[in-house]
Amino acid sequence: MNYNVAIVYNKSKSNAKSLAFEISKFLKQNKCRYFISDSMNIKIKKYDFVLSVGGDGTMLKTIRTFAPLSVPVKGINLGTLGFLTDVNPFEVQTFIQNVLKSGFKIEKRILLSVQFEYKDKKIRTIAVNDCVVRSLSGAKLISVDVNIDKNFVAEYKCDGMIIATPTGSTAYSLAASGPIVYPNLPLFIITPISPHTLAQRSMLLADNSAISFTAKNKDSLGHIMVSVDGQENYSLSNGTKVKFCLYKKPLKLMKNCSPSYFDTLKTKLHWSI
Repeated sequence: MNYNVAIVYNKSKSNAKSLAFEISKFLKQNKCRYFISDSMNIKIKKYDFVLSVGGDGTMLKTIRTFAPLSVPVKGINLGTLGFLTDVNPFEVQTFIQNVLKSGFKIEKRILLSVQFEYKDKKIRTIAVNDCVVRSLSGAKLISVDVNIDKNFVAEYKCDGMIIATPTGSTAYSLAASGPIVYPNLPLFIITPISPHTLAQRSMLLADNSAISFTAKNKDSLGHIMVSVDGQENYSLSNGTKVKFCLYKKPLKLMKNCSPSYFDTLKTKLHWSI
């Protein structure tokens, strides 16, 4: 099959651009159409699939860009950890050959929809891993009212709150003592960062839950930081409500040449080593 492929690369990595053009030559030799772009100037269009060349950060941006069009994505790992980018550069041609010969398999995962008001505008964005609500002025104590399905749950006094997808369970949430969650489960994780009450720990919620955080900062600046996947950052006024729900379309990952999730955990987190 002659695929139409987008190649997105991280221009801050010295070898990413050259690898992207090597991939394009191989695609051209196999009569595939292609489009190449650095990750800061992506052209949003419907492709058969997208190859993200870089690290997990490049992959996160690429996924958020193409999620509204349900385009499958595959990550080529030039980063350090590589939870999402699971194909090494020397495996790329084998991966493409397998796709051209047999097609590709898709793994679907949930995405998080994030909504809030920012400078008198309604912001709606997508999180692949997580959204973090914390003080704008460093590690300052904040109070966060958590509501689930219009029911008040609790006031958390903490350094911040994380809401994560299963994909993001091995990212910031794990560092804050959250659980590791199998990536295709339909749920969200809320994890307080350094809570001042021992009983307030991570909570798992069904993915059809409507969740909101309302944060207050006693600092004189009175501002709250909202960070989406650590890449989109917004300074909000005290008391701004941030709403979360399931994004209407799933993340589609190409599974060809991918190790099992447990092999990834053992390799990346050094389990049993």
